Amino acid sequence: MGEKKEKKKKSKKEKKAESESEEEIEVAAPEPEPDIVDEDDGDDDGKDKKKKKKKKDKKKDKSESDSNGSDEESAGGEKKKKKKKKDKKRKKDSRGESEDEDEEIGAAASDDDDGPNETANGGPPPSSAKASPAAPKLAKAEVVGRVHVELLVPGEAATPTEGAKLYSGVTDEKLKKACKKLYKLLNLDPWNEVMRYDDDDTCDFLIENPEPCQIKYEFEGFSGRIYPLSMLCALQASKDAVELAYDAFPPAIKESDLWVGHPLHYAAAYKAGPEVVSFLIQKEPEGVEKPNYYGRLPLHMGALFKAPEKSMQLMCSKYPDAARTKDKEGYTPLHLACENGAEAGVVKLLLTAFPDAVWATSQYEMTPLHFACSQNADPAVIKTLLIDGDPRVCQLTDMLGHTPLHMAIMGLAPYEVIELLVASAPETVLAKTQKGELPLEIAQRKRAPAEVLELLEKMIERLIAED
Repeated sequence: MGEKKEKKKKSKKEKKAESESEEEIEVAAPEPEPDIVDEDDGDDDGKDKKKKKKKKDKKKDKSESDSNGSDEESAGGEKKKKKKKKDKKRKKDSRGESEDEDEEIGAAASDDDDGPNETANGGPPPSSAKASPAAPKLAKAEVVGRVHVELLVPGEAATPTEGAKLYSGVTDEKLKKACKKLYKLLNLDPWNEVMRYDDDDTCDFLIENPEPCQIKYEFEGFSGRIYPLSMLCALQASKDAVELAYDAFPPAIKESDLWVGHPLHYAAAYKAGPEVVSFLIQKEPEGVEKPNYYGRLPLHMGALFKAPEKSMQLMCSKYPDAARTKDKEGYTPLHLACENGAEAGVVKLLLTAFPDAVWATSQYEMTPLHFACSQNADPAVIKTLLIDGDPRVCQLTDMLGHTPLHMAIMGLAPYEVIELLVASAPETVLAKTQKGELPLEIAQRKRAPAEVLELLEKMIERLIAED
């Protein structure tokens, strides 16, 4: 009996110790979050959970009655500390998960596979990783932007020589009579086809009377006074006549006036033959590099007034840098050639000498293609600028927001030109000017042909469909 009592006492003490240890654990631990029961769980699972909850409530009540105030305070402090630690741990875990998700999104976005991107877990990428919509076609024009072109600036223009002999100052009667005869032979308007220059009579006179070539004359239609050598170049005289005038007074080849320039400027501006240009370059090689008052070289003058292609070739081959030289208004020879209807051969010659000239802008930020499209656009010239130049130049705009396509439509260019421009830069049909006009709207306002309107409308529909 004594042994049985001792065993019962021991078992009671062990049970009591176990219950106290369980109570301490329950007090220290935070309250468990209520379990969320799914709709698909069975009735057995619900009953088990209810029983467990009742047991826990009983144990809590018992522990509260046995523990004293100090134990409650210490347990509460420990409980708060553990809660803080667990909260910190949860935040770190959530940060780590978000960083992992960001890395997975970046990897999925940079992946170039054709199939849909997936995260590391094999699922679809999160909604924040959606691809941005494609950029509109007009963005291509912005990609090109302005191309900086290094152009050369000519030096100072020469001024007329002081102290030259003037026709009004001739006192010798014999010389005065000869000067009057030469003045009558040369005082013609180079642009007037009715008043024709007689080259044979001029040559015969100069052979017998070379002295008048040393005198400066004030011819009608010309500002200032010039020597007969310059006037002969303006009248498209033969090489023989020009050579006779040069032999009579060689310093005249270096003389310049304030308007046109040197004799080579006159030859280029008034379409002198290639043999005359070659002779002048031979006698004065530096003449191709000399500017006039407006900063224009002989090559500029030839481009401005449609000099023969052979003459342009002679000047350009002698001084190729003339093709990349700008005048005082910022015009290169290519600008002037395109503005004034030069032939495709001349345009190709200037592009060959300086290909970047196609990107150069002059006043109002206009490129050579802008000028070519606005002034009686020649399909051969446009094709040369796009093929021998660069088709991307179609995307550039001038100061008022006009692309070459806008200029061509405003200038009523032929259908072939419009077709070339649209094919080279389709996105320009959506480009608006500073006034907000599309090329199609300008074409409608200018009453362009139906085929032009149809071409623009179809291209607009195509671009919208692609976007």
